[in-house]
Amino acid sequence: MRNKRQDLLEAIFIADALSFGAHWVYSTDKLKEEYSGIIDEYRAPMAKFHKGKEAGDLSHYGEQAFALLKSISENQSFNLKQFRDDWIQHLENNEMYMDHSMTDSMEKFKNSDTLIGAENVELGGIARSLPLFLEEEITKQDFSDLVHLTHNGKIVDQTAKFVFNVMQEVLAGKDYKKAIRNNKDLNKFIEDSFEKIGSKDKIVENADDRGQGCSIEQGLPIVLDVVWNADNLLEALTLNIMAGGDTSARAMVIAAFMAADEGLDSIPEKVIDGFNKLKSLNELLLKI
Repeated sequence: MRNKRQDLLEAIFIADALSFGAHWVYSTDKLKEEYSGIIDEYRAPMAKFHKGKEAGDLSHYGEQAFALLKSISENQSFNLKQFRDDWIQHLENNEMYMDHSMTDSMEKFKNSDTLIGAENVELGGIARSLPLFLEEEITKQDFSDLVHLTHNGKIVDQTAKFVFNVMQEVLAGKDYKKAIRNNKDLNKFIEDSFEKIGSKDKIVENADDRGQGCSIEQGLPIVLDVVWNADNLLEALTLNIMAGGDTSARAMVIAAFMAADEGLDSIPEKVIDGFNKLKSLNELLLKI
């Protein structure tokens, strides 16, 4: 029987794939031409960077997260050194866009046993680490060390701590909004991002000002805007897609917060069934 943490994992991957069609499309006007209403269909990526990827595929964030799940499943636990090797193998054997955090970390790992990767402050490091919450006994240090495999910087540490605290509280039974409110004062960045949350009807209009880019400084504010205003996960993913930019990394964090609380209730069966790695995902989860 599936549990809350397994449903959470499924939501993270579906969120990435559903948002992948709009990934790195920054024009909200173009997105309004391409989409209408609640988004419940996969689209092939529009951005030139993802040539060869199809509707229902994972972005490079999702692929790295899938490598983490596979490592946990096949080894029956999480081990950072083992995952570093599994991560390298997955990247070498699968087609995906390679961003700077990935290429710079791979370069650092050549002829080295280090577990500290690139100096990079993008949200993708936290997004690709979210499958770790499949494990009940993880610590804040475990999550931080995993993020550090590819992303490092003060804002990375601040945001990893915030995400870890929120996730642990929600998985323990707390409403996700209460968990966010409980942790909004962890640091000035989180506090400022929370205080500037606007209304639902302004999310897309204010996306450029809030920040559509890949950095945590730009990505997390829209995450907070969306989770605070959306009525359910599918609406949240729609709002996030329409905000443009780095849709996939944000979607994974949004899905983690909301699905840890509400599960997959708002996600239609056709969306679940349309995810291209669903069979592989279920096979890995069955082994755990």
